[in-house]
Amino acid sequence: MPSDNTLAMVRAIAVERDPGRASEIATAALQQGLRHPAFHSARAHWFGVNNRNAEALDELKQAVFLAPQDYELLRETGLVLLRLNRVAQAIAAFEAAIRIAPAGAQLHYLKGCAYSAAGEPAAALSSYERAIALEPSHADALAAAAAAGARAGEMAKSRRFAERALKKSPANPTAAVALAMCDLYDKEFARAEKHLGALLSELGAEDETRALALGLLGNAYDGQDRTDAAFEAYSRKNEILNKLYERHLGGDSRLLNRIERLVAGVEKISHATLRSRVPAISPARQHVFLLGFMRSGTTLLEQVLASHEDVETLEERETFAGVYPDYLGHAATSERLSLPSDNELDGIRENYWNRVRAFGAKPEGKVFVEKQPFNTIYLPLIARLFPSAKIVLQIRDPRDVILSCYRRHLEIKPTTFELLTLAGAARFYGRIMQFAALCRSSIPIEMFDCRYEDLVSKFDENVLAVCNHLGMEWADSMREFDRGARSRNIRSVSSNQVRQRLYRDGVGGWRRYEKQLSPIFPLLQPWIERFGYSAD
Repeated sequence: MPSDNTLAMVRAIAVERDPGRASEIATAALQQGLRHPAFHSARAHWFGVNNRNAEALDELKQAVFLAPQDYELLRETGLVLLRLNRVAQAIAAFEAAIRIAPAGAQLHYLKGCAYSAAGEPAAALSSYERAIALEPSHADALAAAAAAGARAGEMAKSRRFAERALKKSPANPTAAVALAMCDLYDKEFARAEKHLGALLSELGAEDETRALALGLLGNAYDGQDRTDAAFEAYSRKNEILNKLYERHLGGDSRLLNRIERLVAGVEKISHATLRSRVPAISPARQHVFLLGFMRSGTTLLEQVLASHEDVETLEERETFAGVYPDYLGHAATSERLSLPSDNELDGIRENYWNRVRAFGAKPEGKVFVEKQPFNTIYLPLIARLFPSAKIVLQIRDPRDVILSCYRRHLEIKPTTFELLTLAGAARFYGRIMQFAALCRSSIPIEMFDCRYEDLVSKFDENVLAVCNHLGMEWADSMREFDRGARSRNIRSVSSNQVRQRLYRDGVGGWRRYEKQLSPIFPLLQPWIERFGYSAD
């Protein structure tokens, strides 16, 4: 056992905010064979300060092993796991801490933060509400609850939490943004502009918060038909995000370059390479991939199909990530398209279905629909793994698609980084559509086109056509998809739109921004013509 003096020294130095010195003493104590969770905790803190989170986690595991009932160690473990983007494990760590200290408001708040990072706003809101019930003045929980409520479509609740948060913390940007989102939802555009203008005047850094506020300000201007001001706000938003992410997502490794090489790879591949001689046994009655391009209406169609009792859907999860990494890995470095051998297929399929179930879907005996627009780039792999799968390609006027992508504040990752400039978005769209067209002509897959504009104008006729393609019966419940959408966790930024029944406002919206979009019309023209849209 360590001496009381050694422990006292480590704790005192840690309190004095000298994690390096505390870690040195703790390390020396451990090297002498002394064991105590405080030593590992001190080392974990120092590793965390220096962004060495994997090492911090190792130390915390040892500390928790020595003191499994110490909820503070479990809390710190959850925080480190969040920094490592291991969100499910972070949630489990916070839940373990809550079992020990159920009245800890901060623990419930942190669990809500983890659910928010997982894209689960309804679960996040529930955790924040518990934190607020335990500590009504918890300003961070109030603000976070307001933001989660807005994303979950709970606007009245969101507004109440935002107003309470701003009373406690008048400069809280999260609460101010949530209040503006409520104003926009209620079409109080001038009021949203006022709130966002005040917030932007207080924000100093060119960071994610400023970018988000600028995007919302653009929406406030748009709602007042001030399109020049709106487009300027959207452009400023994207300029900030481009600067923030260029180092990590730009350059030679960007996804657009990989798509170029995928196109070259498919052009050289033979049909025989894609035909599987190993039968694809599926737990689903019918396997469906809903593909296309972001902001093309895939969320609307997915929610319509989800309203059918025979359908199970999975929305925007990375099911292929890690299942067969060689596919994109080789495509990034050569023109050779790497596809699994017959001997590998069963194992990869099993991993895929395990990932599907891990995300909460239950495909057994159902028409299983996976909605992930950018899985379009996996079409050759899909054909190899699931030769009986059916493809629905969602199509929308390319001008409306690019405008919507440019306007929205999206989570920035390789697929969405390409959308931060108009020209980049148009080129990326063109390559994705080129790849889909090439796969349609080269690969033995069943692909059905569904036009967004037809879906919202002739709903029954077009949904029935989709059902016929998928081999399923029409159900009247699909007309009331908005009811189910209100109770589902929808990860897409379209969540609040599909909760309002058929959303027609976006059809032809590009015309209001024709002047700003005109420089990219030549890039989009081939697809405008191919999909049968009017040039004017």
